[in-house]
Amino acid sequence: MFLVYNSDILSENEFCLSANDRAFQYGDGLFETIRYENGQVWYWPDHFARLTAGMAALQINQPDGFNAETVYQRIQHLLSANTLTNQTARIKIQVWRQSGGLYTPSTNKAHVLISARAGQGFSLTEKSRTGIYDAFRLMQSPISAFKTLNALPYVMAGLYKQQYAFDDVILLDTTGNLAECLASNLFWYGNQTLFTPSLRTGCIGGIVRQQLLRLAPLSACLSPKEFSNQPY
Repeated sequence: MFLVYNSDILSENEFCLSANDRAFQYGDGLFETIRYENGQVWYWPDHFARLTAGMAALQINQPDGFNAETVYQRIQHLLSANTLTNQTARIKIQVWRQSGGLYTPSTNKAHVLISARAGQGFSLTEKSRTGIYDAFRLMQSPISAFKTLNALPYVMAGLYKQQYAFDDVILLDTTGNLAECLASNLFWYGNQTLFTPSLRTGCIGGIVRQQLLRLAPLSACLSPKEFSNQPY
């Protein structure tokens, strides 16, 4: 498989990181995961907007030429190099601060890594056995809406899910409010209204969440079955 690292296409065997790399040392970065299906990079403008907003929140500078069109072209080249253009794939973009400094960085320049692997097509699944994970509570912060490389709350929630054989788990905020699921935002429907937790709970500002909020005037009139048939 091939990767795109700082605009260069490399094989996985060629890619390596220094022991002083800040992604490894401090988790000093963030990432986006994007679905590619039916020849489409789904919700690309929203993914790129969240990525650049997260970079700004972490004070990581955008590299020269780092824009939605250029990065999109690199994704397309990578999909082609990995012979994934005619199947479903999972794209991941990771951005982190270049090496230098201890807790306080000596630079705000970025490394960018794009990977793409075969993935599963979108489908609706039932989660008949769902638990509440409350050992680690979420809270709002300047970076809580983004997918940072510090994902320990979700790692620990995943271990809890595995330990108790749940299909999914729901995380809470510091005051006990429902916040989100392990790897997705949370929604429920009642009285002709679609509900989702506020970003004030510290939940991720999910891309599908954005689409559903845009559809809110319509979704309030849809039944759960009708709503599930809307394009994601």
